[in-house]
Amino acid sequence: MTTPPQLRAKELLARIRQLSSETFKKQMKSRFGINTEYAVGTPVTQLRKLAKTISRPDPELAQALWASGIHEARILASMLEDPLKITRTQLDKWVADLNSWDICDLCACNLFSKVKNPLVLAEKWIKKEAEFTRRAGFATLCFLASPRAKTKNEDLIKLLPLVKIHAADERPMVFKAVNWALRSIGKKNAQLTPYAVACAYEILDLYETNKTARWVANNALWELHHPKIKSMIARRS
Repeated sequence: MTTPPQLRAKELLARIRQLSSETFKKQMKSRFGINTEYAVGTPVTQLRKLAKTISRPDPELAQALWASGIHEARILASMLEDPLKITRTQLDKWVADLNSWDICDLCACNLFSKVKNPLVLAEKWIKKEAEFTRRAGFATLCFLASPRAKTKNEDLIKLLPLVKIHAADERPMVFKAVNWALRSIGKKNAQLTPYAVACAYEILDLYETNKTARWVANNALWELHHPKIKSMIARRS
């Protein structure tokens, strides 16, 4: 007889709590700025080990874990969900539930960047006003711009105007992700670097007095012009 997903989720939640510590929970907030309102204090390294003991994907278990509302359970859920079968409706529901940068970025890494047509999803979310929805869009874009990602250069170039538009978003969770996306696109390969650099200069021209936008652009330019980074990019070509 198959164990119901709700019961399996309950058992995993108990295990997650066993692996937690109040000391680590305090560090999550004080050192990393993580929203711990619904957290129990279990390191992601432990969650990854736990995920390896489960046959994946397991959408029913993932959905039961997500429904618990527990921070770490939702991170584990992003590791167990099936990116090729999850619906856009469920993705929109999950992204609306995000309340901290770490779970946002981990969901982008584990799930959002692996769904069908992920760039369409990223673009859609970037255009939304909600803080963590927009961050999720940019975080997804970042993982699609990673060196090993098979995203086409032209598809990444098409999204650079969104980087320029939202560089002035004053919310730290957003503008840091915008900067991350600009740097990631520029570092993916030597063909993309000039486009990212040009985008950064366009941001500087567009936002002459906006400190947030100018930080986004100048920080990206500093990294993309750094000799070690340029050498690394050259090896990727």
